[in-house]
Amino acid sequence: MGQRWEIEGVKRMKKLVKDTIGHFRVLVEHSLREYEPSPGHILKRMIKPLCRDISRLKANGTKNDAWEVVEGFSQVCKCIKGKTL
Repeated sequence: MGQRWEIEGVKRMKKLVKDTIGHFRVLVEHSLREYEPSPGHILKRMIKPLCRDISRLKANGTKNDAWEVVEGFSQVCKCIKGKTL
């Protein structure tokens, strides 16, 4: 299976924040695989859950929650820096 990246402070995060970062991480991990998942799989299992999380974050989250999501996305991006597709 793909490499799992550890996100700093993940145990202290709200479930919504953790889920949002996790769905983004899964999307990135799948993009780095040798084979390409079907577009339907990507949409159903990665993009729709990420969009749902972002909508929930917008409706119910705080500014701090949004900042934590951005920080988490940034950490995932740092993990892939230098990797080639």
